[in-house]
Amino acid sequence: MAGKNTAVFGIYSSRADVEGAVDALKADGFRNTDISVLFPDNVGTKDFAHKKGTKAPEGAATGGAAGIVVGGTLGWLAGIGSLAIPGLGPFIAAGPIVAALAGAGAGGAVGGLAGALVGMGIPEYEAKRYEGRVKEGGILLSVHSDNSDWTRRAKDVLERTGAKDISSTGEAGADFSKTDRPMPRSTGVSDYDADYRRDFDTRYVGTADRYEDYAPAYQFGATCATETRYKNREWEAIEPEVRRDWETRGTGAWERFKGSVQYGWDRVRGRRAA
Repeated sequence: MAGKNTAVFGIYSSRADVEGAVDALKADGFRNTDISVLFPDNVGTKDFAHKKGTKAPEGAATGGAAGIVVGGTLGWLAGIGSLAIPGLGPFIAAGPIVAALAGAGAGGAVGGLAGALVGMGIPEYEAKRYEGRVKEGGILLSVHSDNSDWTRRAKDVLERTGAKDISSTGEAGADFSKTDRPMPRSTGVSDYDADYRRDFDTRYVGTADRYEDYAPAYQFGATCATETRYKNREWEAIEPEVRRDWETRGTGAWERFKGSVQYGWDRVRGRRAA
């Protein structure tokens, strides 16, 4: 695949699960240069062999990053290196995310993992959510593709192998064929931006609030509406989980933003008129 303008992301809870996903992606025709994995250095370190003298891209880690030899399925991935992410600690990374971490400057305004994910096309609020998952011990896997067919195949593999918090970036991220319903692009400005603005003007009329402060809440709700873990569930059932995810990001009081989050959810699920 040459284009690499789309990426599918998911979180796994164990190295065994990630290896199963990588095996499945390999069998489905994905190249090792299409797949990124990032996990704490203390996950499965018994399986690592010895460090090599090669270096990962400058800036990817505090004090540099050494390449390593990894056994098993993960040894098939490209550009494996050991690096230290500011605020998170030592990690093992492979694939395009290594270069993304270098490009993020590992310590800039956004910096670290969140900065790398923003550079890969994920909205900042969602990037911070993934960073939080990784900080809690989750293993991040991403798959690059160049068209909607490959994106769909990647999503299918991640769903089948038990990934959580699955999302996608880029133009193909708007593909939502499983429900035949339009999906917002994960670019920070969704296909429903005009609807969100109209709701904001109605909901917060007479206040000093700005739409720009609430746009991430609308988009967050829209993104949640596309996640596999919330499929076929009603808002009342998932609100506690959505609230926890929102509050983990630390971007504002839930009671202030929950109306916008729910509107974003309802709009994507087709419960609000255009």
